[in-house]
Amino acid sequence: MRHGWLGLLAAGLISAPAQAQQGPSIEEIRAMLEPYASPADVVTLPDGRQVGFTCMGQGSPTVILIPGMGDLAAMSWGNVQPEMAKTTRVCTWDRPGWGLSDGAEGKHTVATSTATLEAALATGKIPGPYILVGHSLGSYESLLYADRHPDQTAGMVLVDPSFPDQVATSSRVGLPAPDPEAGLPAAIRKCAVVIREGRAKLGGPDPDNCMTYPPFFPPPLAQALGAKVSNPVQYETMASFLGSFAEDSKIVINPSRTYGDMPLIVLTATVQPPPPPDMPAEMRTAGERFMEEWSRAHDALAALSSRGINARVPGAVHDMQRSRPQVVVDAVEAVVAEAREAAR
Repeated sequence: MRHGWLGLLAAGLISAPAQAQQGPSIEEIRAMLEPYASPADVVTLPDGRQVGFTCMGQGSPTVILIPGMGDLAAMSWGNVQPEMAKTTRVCTWDRPGWGLSDGAEGKHTVATSTATLEAALATGKIPGPYILVGHSLGSYESLLYADRHPDQTAGMVLVDPSFPDQVATSSRVGLPAPDPEAGLPAAIRKCAVVIREGRAKLGGPDPDNCMTYPPFFPPPLAQALGAKVSNPVQYETMASFLGSFAEDSKIVINPSRTYGDMPLIVLTATVQPPPPPDMPAEMRTAGERFMEEWSRAHDALAALSSRGINARVPGAVHDMQRSRPQVVVDAVEAVVAEAREAAR
């Protein structure tokens, strides 16, 4: 059978009706986030930096869950990781500056974050081989790691992924380039400044809510995160990474990339947020053209493997691990099964 489990899964995804998802209660969210406060799976690098992991389940291959840009691993994957862990060992990972991962001085891009992931996995605390599961920008680290470590990469699931040279593509269809000095990067830089100047302190004044977390965060997690960001380097690291997307989309370009017959599933969202009512017509047209490019790029990512599939998921928005969690769980389980079969 040419695609095995992957083909059966894709057929199910394409024909499955969209189903409404009922949101969890505050108590359920707190219980879901509680495990991500534990330092039990944190990896210490040879240079002393700590890299935050949270692992669940047993078995091989090990699934590595990589969040999208600006997302905590707990918030990105907390609702699906326990279900995936019924099948094999599953570990979430936070980039430098996020979660329980130490920040560092200097410039941060997907090249440096991938290098941190490589160094952490090279310690042997979380043994491979690995199934890389990247959401959105997390596809970049998934691709770069797989390029450098094909012997350790047993499969891949890309959840509505960003694609190589994406910024140039968006500019070509008429969308503005991201501003690295505005929006979230600017707010995060402000937090770094007020913490460095002593105008915001853990347990003290915090006028910009730099160390204040939502009430649904369990106290142990809020305390663990607050203790980390009391060091302004955390926010400086985050701001540097968030401002590097244009460079990142170039870094991940690799015309010779190929993954042979590695199990690979791309999950593509089919529901887009409605444009603002006052959006100019030319911007609406540019957005529509970009989504056509997005779909073609996902086909190209799936074509990196002879077993690759781009499954367009009915009813799924960009964060489909939240809107259609079972689809993502099923994709990971299918790739794990294919990888195990290939290893026999």
